Amino acid sequence: MERTRDPLPTLQCPRNRPLWRKGLMVWAGIMLHGRTPLHVFERGTVTGVRYRDEILEPHVRLFRGAVGPEFILTEDNARPHRALLVGEFLESEDIRRMDWPARSPDLNPIEHVWDALGREIATRHPLRKPSRK
Repeated sequence: MERTRDPLPTLQCPRNRPLWRKGLMVWAGIMLHGRTPLHVFERGTVTGVRYRDEILEPHVRLFRGAVGPEFILTEDNARPHRALLVGEFLESEDIRRMDWPARSPDLNPIEHVWDALGREIATRHPLRKPSRK
């Protein structure tokens, strides 16, 4: 969760971002003085069903319960985040979500975390150039 001018805590949920060159899909949440564990999606496409089952139910629901009614979930406009069943789940759990304008990743603070993580991974695992024989 991250505090902005609004004193209400929010959990930052990024797009499902391929961090390694092999397209590993991960999710994480950040908050003031903390973070969630990194969730690695096992193979396949991240759908609304997977997002609900693998992220919202086990992670976001717990944060909502711990923080209380002032909790606000911050997501971008990725398709899994905007699936109808995701909206229905959030409503059934009384989880408020912050709306973001389309194509505005620079407004979401976790985008800077993903950028830094990607750069760090790239320095540890540089792209190998194909050998010419």
